[in-house]
Amino acid sequence: MSETERERSASGWTLNRELLNVGAIIVAAGIAHLVMGLIGHEKYGPVMLLLLGGVLVAAALGHRFYEHRRHRPRMAIECGRCGESLGGGP
Repeated sequence: MSETERERSASGWTLNRELLNVGAIIVAAGIAHLVMGLIGHEKYGPVMLLLLGGVLVAAALGHRFYEHRRHRPRMAIECGRCGESLGGGP
């Protein structure tokens, strides 16, 4: 175990981790402001922003649905391997 690991508190909080998180949030906010400024002030900017938001929401929901369906057969195989029935009964 290194000295750094010994000095770290039990909760895992470190100043470096917090500074990295705050820095990442500031960079993300700056990029979002830049994109909104470039797209939002054009003739069709607000419409483009709404469409972009809709596409991002649809992509997130599609990914969630795909991941849920992808992991379902694996769980059924594991239950079959251990001998338990999928209905919960013997």
